[in-house]
Amino acid sequence: MTTLPTDNTETAAATEPEMGHVLLVDDEVAFQRLGGNFLRGLGHTVTLAGDGAQALAAFAQQQPELVLLDLAMPPHMDPEIGLELIPRFARVPVVVLTGHGDHTLALRATELGAWDFLTKPIDPDMLRFVVARGLRKARLDAELNSLRADQAVDDLGMVGQAPATVQLRALVRRVAQTTVSVLVLGPTGTGKELVARALHACSARRTGPFVAIHCGALSAELLESELFGHMKGSFTGAYRDQPGLVEAAHGGTLFLDEVGEMPPPMQVKLLRFLQEGAFVPVGGRVQKHADTRVVAATHRDLEAMVREGTFREDLFYRLKGVVLRTPAMAERPADIPLLATRFLHRVAPRAALSAGALAWLMARDWPGNVRELKAVVESAGALLLPDQRAVDAELLRLASGDMGDAAPRTEFPAHGEGAGPLDAALLELELRLVRDTMLAAGGNQSEAARRLGISRVGLIKKLTRLGLR
Repeated sequence: MTTLPTDNTETAAATEPEMGHVLLVDDEVAFQRLGGNFLRGLGHTVTLAGDGAQALAAFAQQQPELVLLDLAMPPHMDPEIGLELIPRFARVPVVVLTGHGDHTLALRATELGAWDFLTKPIDPDMLRFVVARGLRKARLDAELNSLRADQAVDDLGMVGQAPATVQLRALVRRVAQTTVSVLVLGPTGTGKELVARALHACSARRTGPFVAIHCGALSAELLESELFGHMKGSFTGAYRDQPGLVEAAHGGTLFLDEVGEMPPPMQVKLLRFLQEGAFVPVGGRVQKHADTRVVAATHRDLEAMVREGTFREDLFYRLKGVVLRTPAMAERPADIPLLATRFLHRVAPRAALSAGALAWLMARDWPGNVRELKAVVESAGALLLPDQRAVDAELLRLASGDMGDAAPRTEFPAHGEGAGPLDAALLELELRLVRDTMLAAGGNQSEAARRLGISRVGLIKKLTRLGLR
């Protein structure tokens, strides 16, 4: 059992913590009590959850700024259950809690969107430090979003002046004022959820909740419970009545991401709700109603799925009141400089893109669309040395893994094996910086990560990539 001090006078004095709302998800009642008391002693507001269902409900209702998530979830203490929850908390930093030495599991968690991880038994100072950093990140993200809204009131968060972007914004404004259902279509990584959020923000429901769910992430049974809720005793582990996301979105907007992945049994139940505004929780007999606007999105060809018989035709026509299409990056190249600058400033507010960097960005294909552009630019920004203020083309190539004229590579080239002189110099510089910092920290990964200004997960990735593990 992890022991955490409840008197935080000494630990709080080292670094002034960022006060905020933390959701602590752990099945151990003792850890909930100790961890909750410790965080409250630091001045944070803490919401506790003992399993995935409680966590999702608390996340939707309480809107915390940071999630501490134990990966071992009941009923079988399977870490896969915890891993499946991570994408559901996508709008805030998620810090996963793992057993000692579970670095492979922690790296899998980061690939799914986790921001950092802590190893049990948890060091109180490290918990305080990570929570403070996570809350600062959450606040910075919120400030940047607010700044974008202030600087470009008309862009609805949909950055760009390419004709396809301008046309999409205009359609969003018109459609948002109606009550018609909306289907957002487009390739992966083009910002379909961003469009859904813009529709909500421009609508008369803007003061209501915006609730999102990925329809392909759960089985038909779990998806039904998530959407419509369940009654106590309706299945093993249903210890109390649990409202669903449809009910949580009452008065607001429900976003069904990747609706093309929805299992056929659920398509029937969703159709009934869209037609009547009524639903029955799992295990219940009493019909409930919810005033919820549904916005659906998918990268799949729903018309082809209807012809193949894998998607219901009546549901398709119910969803497609209005169809909005998010353009691929290839359709809006003029937006690349503005988007790249916004992404860079999220991780390095004072940095800039050199002329060569902009030329490299404009010349590159972006099959992963905006999501890929964001990943490359933010990675380049994170690689900037403390005294650097400009991101150049070579740093972008380093961040993308594209170390030559051939297809992008995910590994650093070995010395003398296809690496140009600048590539080799950048590699040597990063290797020396990481190695010297590890030596100065006495081999302590947490301390080294703190000195480098990166997360411990990021440090472990660098150590592995550079052959320093």
